Amino acid sequence: MRIRNIDLTEGTIWKQIFAFALPLLVMNLMQHTYAVVDLMIVGNYSGVEAMAGIGATASIINMLIGLALGMSTGCSVVVAQANGAHDYDKLYKVVHTSYALGIFTGCIVSLVGIFLAPQMLSWMGTPADILPHATTYLRIYSIGALPVVIYNMGAGILRGVGDTRHPFIYLLIGVLLNIGLDFLFVGAFDLGVAGAGWAYVIAQALVALMVTISLARSMMPFRLFLRDIAFHRVELKDALKVGIPAGLQAAIVAISNVFMQSVINTFGKHAVAGYTAATRSDGFVFVLINGLALAVMTFISVNMGAGRYNRVKRGLREGLALTFVVIVSVSAVIMLFRTPIASLFNSDPDVLRYATRTMMFVLSFYWIFALCEVMGGVLRGIGHSVFPMVVSLVCMAGVRLVWILAVLPNWYSFDVLLMAYPVSWFISFIAYIIYLKIKRDSLPKENLDPEGNLSPEAVA
Repeated sequence: MRIRNIDLTEGTIWKQIFAFALPLLVMNLMQHTYAVVDLMIVGNYSGVEAMAGIGATASIINMLIGLALGMSTGCSVVVAQANGAHDYDKLYKVVHTSYALGIFTGCIVSLVGIFLAPQMLSWMGTPADILPHATTYLRIYSIGALPVVIYNMGAGILRGVGDTRHPFIYLLIGVLLNIGLDFLFVGAFDLGVAGAGWAYVIAQALVALMVTISLARSMMPFRLFLRDIAFHRVELKDALKVGIPAGLQAAIVAISNVFMQSVINTFGKHAVAGYTAATRSDGFVFVLINGLALAVMTFISVNMGAGRYNRVKRGLREGLALTFVVIVSVSAVIMLFRTPIASLFNSDPDVLRYATRTMMFVLSFYWIFALCEVMGGVLRGIGHSVFPMVVSLVCMAGVRLVWILAVLPNWYSFDVLLMAYPVSWFISFIAYIIYLKIKRDSLPKENLDPEGNLSPEAVA
């Protein structure tokens, strides 16, 4: 099968970013689609309690998985830099270090989720009528943490060398399998949240196996030799330098959402179910943001490795513009049809009321969060991975916590709680603008033609 590998160091920048991002966007949309279908099937076959039970686990799952997936981001950046510099010895070591790191972190996440599920859900004040559903789903989901991390490590390696087609194909197969098993386990066998959890685990195990086989059979410099999976100190350090801050950033945001979820739980099961339906719906926008941020990060990493510093600067501008147009357009469409979309999950009027309010508050300001994510990707691509973590800690998690503790008690309502999201995004946006303005002017110079390519003088 022919793979489309894109040379990100040549050509029109926004077109290169979009061409590289497109498979990522479709892939992320597919990945989110089976999470949406999963919830739709549970909500319609198993009721509000089961649907809310799955929703109550979302912030914990994101917290546990976020740190591990951040490691895949770090590995992808180092792979892209090594590939851009044509350093194939380093590329070999990064690939095998990535898999060793994935196995280690995946096992840790699985064990924590399996054994601490009841305690974590209780700490969040999960309502008693949905706690059994939430505990069952979280424990089963945690079993699938290892294949989730393995797949993302493998896909990150392939993205780092410009291959987005193979991860797309594997994920498509996984999505179709997951949806089919959902209908079988939940719809036909009436297994409820347990059926949805096992459908997810089986599908993730398959895609992890496929991406591993693909790397093991490759004849390219990034080939994976299973017997050589091990940690290489220098490459591990390089990957962790980006991966730990990226993972902590994701985990910190997830922790802030744990606090948010804890407060949402106080509004009852209809609020939990409605909020879950909304986050699954606007999740389509989130995965677009994630895909665009990954594409820009990879573009920046490759051009940094190749010494194409002017393309790095232009990539920042054009990546932000592309992201703004895409996210505003898609958000507007979802807001327009928010009620019929929310009703696909559950038709209960109280659930719909909470769902549509959440969608309005989040989607109206999602473009700010999108620009923050792209700027964070740019910084990780140039090696400044600590600042995005600091922004997540102070401007997102910190602001939301202050909002919950200081503002919400005085104006206690669901709408006031939701305002924590746009407020934290706006403060983060200002911080990124200031920092990037400082760092952008510190990059080395190079001679370029009008298209951003090396001029003959620079080549000479």
